[in-house]
Amino acid sequence: MIKKVGLFEGVNIYESKFIGEGHGITLPEFGIFISPSTFQKDLWLVKHEFGHILQHQSKGPFKFYLNIGIPSLWSAILQNLKPKHRHQYHRVEVDENLKSYQYFNETKDWTFRRFPIFT
Repeated sequence: MIKKVGLFEGVNIYESKFIGEGHGITLPEFGIFISPSTFQKDLWLVKHEFGHILQHQSKGPFKFYLNIGIPSLWSAILQNLKPKHRHQYHRVEVDENLKSYQYFNETKDWTFRRFPIFT
């Protein structure tokens, strides 16, 4: 069901068949949860989810879940309900990408289309 597959920047990485391909969920107190085989083949998603860890570090648990976790989850749900809703452009996700982009020294090969840092 859920299998620990490694560490990324000191954060536990878990894979679960209950998470769809190309998706992830971050629960900062526990780690990053992604679909099977993602840790080996989609490091960009892991870096993106790591941005939520950085948000948690700057906001603390209460503000993270209230101002980031819940809005992010709702936005992800809306993307499945409304075809024109683009989860990656939600303010929380863009902020997460920017934090991760900066953390990784503004790497030149960042995938801006998939993980935008501006709205």
